Amino acid sequence: MDHFVVVGGGQAGASLVARLRTSGFEGRITLICGEDVPPYQRPPLSKGYLLGEMELERLFLRSPDFYPEHNIDLRLSTHVSAIDPAAKTVTTSTGEVIAYDKMALTTGSTPRRLPATIGGDLEGVFTMRDLKDADRLAPEMQPGRHMLVIGGGYIGLEAAAVAAKSGLKVTLIEMADRILQRVAAPITSDFFRDLHRGHGVDIREGIGLKSLTGEGHVCGADLSDGSHLNVDLVIVGIGITPNTQLAEAAGLTIENGIWTDSHGRTSDPNRRRT
Repeated sequence: MDHFVVVGGGQAGASLVARLRTSGFEGRITLICGEDVPPYQRPPLSKGYLLGEMELERLFLRSPDFYPEHNIDLRLSTHVSAIDPAAKTVTTSTGEVIAYDKMALTTGSTPRRLPATIGGDLEGVFTMRDLKDADRLAPEMQPGRHMLVIGGGYIGLEAAAVAAKSGLKVTLIEMADRILQRVAAPITSDFFRDLHRGHGVDIREGIGLKSLTGEGHVCGADLSDGSHLNVDLVIVGIGITPNTQLAEAAGLTIENGIWTDSHGRTSDPNRRRT
């Protein structure tokens, strides 16, 4: 009986294992998830969940019962440390070796962080990507505090909106000429700029960060225009980096992420036999 292993318990991995079953795959399925909860939606983390308007269970893409009911072996709190394409095995962080006939990599991405040399490792500096990020940030969202948001993409704008709604003073800086420059037309940028400013968010475009300041905990930010802000917490939304380490170590081709052909197959020479 074929064994299909999916590495990565985000929305892609969860959707894949569900589709395998609904498409008639009758073999074994193992979904390896590094987090300690079943796969969940990420967009509401920086919205309803962070505001306390959405409970954890509502985030789940499928009921926890879905996986055993469909004979899917969901491995929570499990990380893959190595892949051997020739032997068709994955090794977990506990040393377990799992053989597969087919495997999919749905390993997602990691938020870019600020360098430690400019204060990126200070306490009070957050990214927003997963459930643990949201749980760490939620207690810090206290009315009257000053939040600096670095980056005018969707993540930064959503964090700014939630913070303003929670009663924080919010300043958002974007190094490009306008917010959403990489993903939206100018008219869309104009709409969201006006919307956020209407809710009290101080949006500063064409301005970058020189450094964060503080002893242990962030307390200020020096900006590229020479100004200084006193801040209580910082959200960093400056993009993501694909998680390619496993694939690269396994000898797969990396090209701005894990390279695949038009059928989603990697450079693994065994792929056509799977």
